[in-house]
Amino acid sequence: LKHKAEHDNLTGLINREAFCKIKEVLSSIDESVAYLIVDIDFFKHVNDDFGHPTGDLVLKKVAEILKEQFRSTDYIIRTGGDEFVVVMTKFSSENDAKAKIKEKVKNINEILKSGPDNLPIVTVSVGVAFSENGYNDSLESKADIALYNVKGNRRCGVSFYED
Repeated sequence: LKHKAEHDNLTGLINREAFCKIKEVLSSIDESVAYLIVDIDFFKHVNDDFGHPTGDLVLKKVAEILKEQFRSTDYIIRTGGDEFVVVMTKFSSENDAKAKIKEKVKNINEILKSGPDNLPIVTVSVGVAFSENGYNDSLESKADIALYNVKGNRRCGVSFYED
């Protein structure tokens, strides 16, 4: 029951309610945090053109790929609709984390562009913000700004928030 209460029933990822508890814990740590907002590009077209059952399969596939690409120590959350959040801790430097995130997003988009499991081709856009002192509420708005930057330019990629 606890697992069901804390995980999204479609994707099996951590849900929004459990994420609130995780944010509390991460706000009290004194280490770097990377906050990623992952959005499926043009997901509305998948539901409109192929139907909601296919849209659900795409969401499940994206969740599966996120779990494959990120570490087991990273938090992968479905916050709702076609939006996911990944929170990374325990990395050596912001530059190292940026390089790894770029590589992961590239890998994710390459997999998705191949139409895995005969699903419609989609891509993801990712906005990222960093904090040196654990989680704080500004991470979400900063990552959102970075996400809109990538969506406004080219989609299918990653953008990092810069002060």
